[in-house]
Amino acid sequence: MPGPGPGVCHICRGPASGGRAVCFACRLVARRLGVALAPVVPAHLCPLPSPLYTVLLGYKESPVAEARARFGALVRRLVGAFLLDDGAELEATAGGPIGLVALVPSTHRPGPAALGLVAGLGGTAAGVFPGARWAPDLLCRAARRGGSPPLAHMRPHPAAFMVRAHERAAIAGARVLLLDDTYVSGARSQSAAAALQLAGARPVIAPLGRVLRPDRVALHAEFLRRHTA
Repeated sequence: MPGPGPGVCHICRGPASGGRAVCFACRLVARRLGVALAPVVPAHLCPLPSPLYTVLLGYKESPVAEARARFGALVRRLVGAFLLDDGAELEATAGGPIGLVALVPSTHRPGPAALGLVAGLGGTAAGVFPGARWAPDLLCRAARRGGSPPLAHMRPHPAAFMVRAHERAAIAGARVLLLDDTYVSGARSQSAAAALQLAGARPVIAPLGRVLRPDRVALHAEFLRRHTA
């Protein structure tokens, strides 16, 4: 993944145009959330389409259970390799040792986050950081009168997620690694991070794939060319 530098958004590590330090999506998401965005350390650039995107979609969306299990095993290995290779950077970005490893909940899918269904992922993820606790259900969608707050691409909401009541006392001041499969505009991941920040935690977002659309966006195509050469 590209590090900070010209043309790289210093928040999401995606392409930033016009010499800006922060990309358009991060500026918009931050304005709509009304909080400082959490730093993002992606494992890989993920052009769409690509074999990586097929895996990150297939482990949760494939209609065939055997295929979901096969993709899930690949996801677990990707997470393990990422955290072993970049664990020191993740802790430096978080400002110290990781205390909790949590998951970004789904926008619409009920039940646990899709990553939480990947067999063995908890041991793989938390095992990299001594003393860290696997907390896949730390966050949930916020249920309010009239339904959950709206959440969509480029449409974050600071009240979309909440820390579960029994966890609130435990996370004040904690450094939380917030795992996700993909990062596009950051609306969902940053909304989840905002809930953690409001509860007093210090999150760093760690997606497996920073999604790019080189087939549609010239800036993405050039960014991908420069950082995968």
